[in-house]
Amino acid sequence: MKSHKKVERLMLFSAVAETLNYGTAAEKLGISRGYLSEQIKALELALGVKLLQRSTRQVNLTSEGKQVHADAQLINNAMVAMEKKLNKEQTELKGEISVTAPNMFAHYILSDICYDFTRTHPAVTFSIDSSYQRHDLNRGHFDLAFRSTNTPPQDMVAKPLMSYQHVIVAAPSYVDEYGLPKDGNALLKHQCLHGPDIDTWTINRKRFPIKGSVKLNDNVNLINRALDGRGIARLPDYIVSAHLRNGSLVQVLEEHTPTPHKLYIIHPQKLHQSLRVREFIDAVTSIVSTTTNQ
Repeated sequence: MKSHKKVERLMLFSAVAETLNYGTAAEKLGISRGYLSEQIKALELALGVKLLQRSTRQVNLTSEGKQVHADAQLINNAMVAMEKKLNKEQTELKGEISVTAPNMFAHYILSDICYDFTRTHPAVTFSIDSSYQRHDLNRGHFDLAFRSTNTPPQDMVAKPLMSYQHVIVAAPSYVDEYGLPKDGNALLKHQCLHGPDIDTWTINRKRFPIKGSVKLNDNVNLINRALDGRGIARLPDYIVSAHLRNGSLVQVLEEHTPTPHKLYIIHPQKLHQSLRVREFIDAVTSIVSTTTNQ
C-alpha cells in the first residue's frame, strides 16, 4: 500500500474509532458510509489484523484497534499542528480551482460567482469546463463538478446545491402570431427550439414529439431565439424566471407538472481538501441558496 493512502486510511479509521459509528463518522468526514467501510477493510487487510469488532448493533475496538488508534492519534495531532502553522503563515488563498459545470449553469450563475470570488481572493484563478460531458473526477484534473442528477455517484461527495425544473416558454410576439398550444400533442404544429439530439419533450411524465426548423446545441442561443420570438423553448426555471417576471417571456402549458431536478456540487472523497476549494464551496452554497430563495 502506498504510504499516503495508508495515512489517509489511518485517519479514517481514527474517526470511526472516536465515534464507534460508521454513519456518524462518514457524515463528519463528508464522505459516504460505503466508501468509509471499504477503506477500513482495506486498512485491516494491509495491516493483517482486525481493528474493529462489528455487529448489527454496535462497533467496538479490538485490542489491536486500540493500539492503532493511539498511534493514529499521534499522526493526526502532528498533521493538525502543521496545518495550524501553515494557516498562520499563509492566510491568503491562492492557486487554481478547476471546475466542470453544465453550460447554462456556468453561463448564468457560476461565472459571476467565480468572478466575485476572485475579487475577494485575487490570487485565486479558475478554469471552467462549460459542457455536459461527465468527466471522471478520480482520474481527471477537476477539483469540483456541478452536475444535474437525481442519482448522485456513491463514490463521491455529493452536496445538494439547488432544485430546479424545466418550463416551456415563448415570447409574447410568438404567441400573438401563432397562438398557444392547448396540449402536448399540439406542439407538432409549432416551432420548437431544441437541441439536435432531442425529438420529444416530457410533459406530465408523458413524452410528446416536437419539431423545429433549426436545431441548436447551444442553450444560450436557444433562449435568445425564444426572446426573439422564433419559437417555443423548454428551459430551466432559474434561467427564465427574470424574463417571466418582466414579461419578455410567457409560460406555455402552465398546467403541466414539471419534473423536479437537483444540481449537486460533486468532488472526490478527500480527507484533506485545499482551503481555497473549501472556501469556494461555502461561497457557492451561500450565494445560490440566497438567490434561489428570493
